[in-house]
Amino acid sequence: MPHSEHPTPRGNTPNPDADISTFWWNINQPRQKWTLECPAYLLGQSEKNMGILMKRDDDFKRFSWEECEELVKTNNIHHFQRSSSQLRGYLQYVHHLKKTYGSVLTYIQRERLHWDTVTPSADAPFRDASDYRILYNDWPYFVEEGIRHLVVWTKFLIDENPETGEVLPEANQQIENFIRATFCEGPDDKMVPRERIVWFKNWKTLKSVHALAQDCNIVS
Repeated sequence: MPHSEHPTPRGNTPNPDADISTFWWNINQPRQKWTLECPAYLLGQSEKNMGILMKRDDDFKRFSWEECEELVKTNNIHHFQRSSSQLRGYLQYVHHLKKTYGSVLTYIQRERLHWDTVTPSADAPFRDASDYRILYNDWPYFVEEGIRHLVVWTKFLIDENPETGEVLPEANQQIENFIRATFCEGPDDKMVPRERIVWFKNWKTLKSVHALAQDCNIVS
């Protein structure tokens, strides 16, 4: 049976007679960027994302180093977030990648990692340099200046508890050894003190790319 919909100003197909300045995707945007329809790259956003996008950047406080340490230590990494302008840029960028490459996965593997295959070697994790790649996060969270967010992409899976998602002790030690060997050992002018590094592995529910092995995030 045919039916009609009656959207509110928070809907994606608003009443054309309504004040478009009140539509959630126009809030916090200059007047010349206001649109009657929700931009394609913002369709289907969660309540959390809509709430962030409706705030001004001045409403956000950058995460301090101590706060980063605490979020990782307490396994509350879902509290990391971007500012309004960062999130808008990120969502627009992801939309562009999907239109251009078909998927974010294809872009990352082809253009950022330059991997022809994601099949790992037969070596133990982190033993073969071709099995991993260290990149800066293109869209880091809203952290204080001086804090750097790196992402370690791996072809191999990082062993975890299937029920909790927590990294298993052996895998945890492998990551720890890798961090020390890569960032904490060597010439003094290039060495990062271990206490100035925290790392976390993204939960599967938080990953925007699910098919490309696992990633380990290092904040220093």
